[in-house]
Amino acid sequence: MALQTEAECLLDTGALYGVRVMFRNAQGDPIFAGFKQGAFSLYYGDGPIYHFDREGRWQRAFLHGIHYLKGLDTTIQAIDRVREGANLVLKRRTLFFAEASDLDALIRATALDLLEALAAGRLERVDPPSKAQPLSSEMLYDFLERVVGWDATAWFAHREKYLATYGILPFLPPDSQNSLILQATLGHADGIVFGGGSPAPHYQRSSDEFATHTREVVKLFGQRRLQYRNIFLAGSDVLRLPSEAVTGFLETIAQSELCAASGEMPGFTEPLPRLEAVHAFLDNPTRPRPTLEQWRTYRQLQLRRVIVGVESGDPTIREFYRRTWKNEDLIALVSDLKQADIAVGVMVLIDAGGVEHAEPHLTSTADLINSLELGKGDIVSLLDANEFRDPQQQGPKFTPLAGLRWTEQQAKLKHALLPLRSNRGVKVVPYSLEKQGL
Repeated sequence: MALQTEAECLLDTGALYGVRVMFRNAQGDPIFAGFKQGAFSLYYGDGPIYHFDREGRWQRAFLHGIHYLKGLDTTIQAIDRVREGANLVLKRRTLFFAEASDLDALIRATALDLLEALAAGRLERVDPPSKAQPLSSEMLYDFLERVVGWDATAWFAHREKYLATYGILPFLPPDSQNSLILQATLGHADGIVFGGGSPAPHYQRSSDEFATHTREVVKLFGQRRLQYRNIFLAGSDVLRLPSEAVTGFLETIAQSELCAASGEMPGFTEPLPRLEAVHAFLDNPTRPRPTLEQWRTYRQLQLRRVIVGVESGDPTIREFYRRTWKNEDLIALVSDLKQADIAVGVMVLIDAGGVEHAEPHLTSTADLINSLELGKGDIVSLLDANEFRDPQQQGPKFTPLAGLRWTEQQAKLKHALLPLRSNRGVKVVPYSLEKQGL
């Protein structure tokens, strides 16, 4: 018995694709087409593979062994697995304009070719098992026409719309990677950036401006918002604003189309998802910070996770990053968050003090993080300080840990946090900014 291709397997067992169909091609691989939550996919045998949002914009593709990711800002990244010695590592690069345009055109041409083949009757239709809903020809034609509509002019207009909607995007914490971003503030109020990065000019949106921004984000995402469950409320100072402002931002989100009651999309039996949780980042736990009662109010308005940035548990090393908060500030903040039933993420830097301060950084950071009231559902992320520091910024010059010494510090810190994992169910995970393409 011949092995099934990916396309054939998905037709039979692709439960995520509640609406699907397959076509057999006398001169090529079978073609799978299906809708899943907020997305549409095309599989040509085992590849190539294309994934689209429901606006017809392609998001991911797998071609000739390389993965391609197209951001909402229209940039495209290529991710290739390359062997380095005994290891396979992921290499990521951003495509140049000409490369990106060619790939856009190729994917559009794929949709055109499929439309032509369907119209000419060259493909044999194969419906899925009875438990799945067959994808009707009309629905498939309509969607492929939507894909074809994304020509060079449409992508250019979309890029302009994106730039008009968003300012400089913030760093997304590991906990919030799959979140839809709304920007209450932009830049850095005090000129201090987590990890010693480069600051950007600060601006706080008024309540009316934020409401307008939210509506524009809804328009920009369109049906792509069906793929999201969480909202990331930027920026790093937003939770230190007066409670009236924070409450206003959260109420605007709750009243927006992003959190509209679920229903059904025409032509589908699946329920529409709704955004259920708001995440936010805080890298300064000193007062003024929300009181316990204010945290509880925010919790009622769907604030479900707060990620805190901790350059180091050693106060002297923190001063290198212009941080003056005390360990007691962080301990009190996390305690209030847990009492308010808000999940916590903690971002910790590996190699925050270089070779010169490696031991105090390791010991003090482990002691501080272990002292926090963290529990199940909370996450501690271990990040590389060298991916954050801006070499153009003035400040102390460290001798960065390199190679094995860096790896050893990461391993030692992860081991020192073992009580959090084994006794309290906290996740402790390494993370690299390369996963964001930064």
